[in-house]
Amino acid sequence: MNSIQRGLKIAGISLALGFIAAPCSQARLWESPPRGPKRVVVDKSQQVLRAYEGDRVVLQTRISSGRRGRETPSGRFHAQSKSLMHYSRLYDNAPMPYSVQIAGNYFIHGFDYVPNYPASHGCIRVPISQAREFYNWVDYGTPVYVVGRS
Repeated sequence: MNSIQRGLKIAGISLALGFIAAPCSQARLWESPPRGPKRVVVDKSQQVLRAYEGDRVVLQTRISSGRRGRETPSGRFHAQSKSLMHYSRLYDNAPMPYSVQIAGNYFIHGFDYVPNYPASHGCIRVPISQAREFYNWVDYGTPVYVVGRS
């Protein structure tokens, strides 16, 4: 079992309750943040990102993960760097507002077109307004679990 598989196993066990506690479908940032460690779960099966503090969902939004042939990798990652405006080195200097790097060339970032199905080159697209909220909420080192299938 490699480290990614171990991370998925850990994520599946430790985060199962988080999915039950997150019925809302609209992005939402609570006015008074709850206490507890931050974490992010990106569910490729549901095309949704949920940000947690403790057991409480503080932000939820739809996403578009990587399309067939350019799938977003599953696993346990963490927020490595942040940039208000990153430009892709791989795809014609494409603008990637409110970028949070989670691994190598994989980012969670804002985008104008975020259908509720896999459509990206591998990054995790988030609507611009929710990307801004996420960018302001996430800290360096926040765990990011990418689970499910596209």
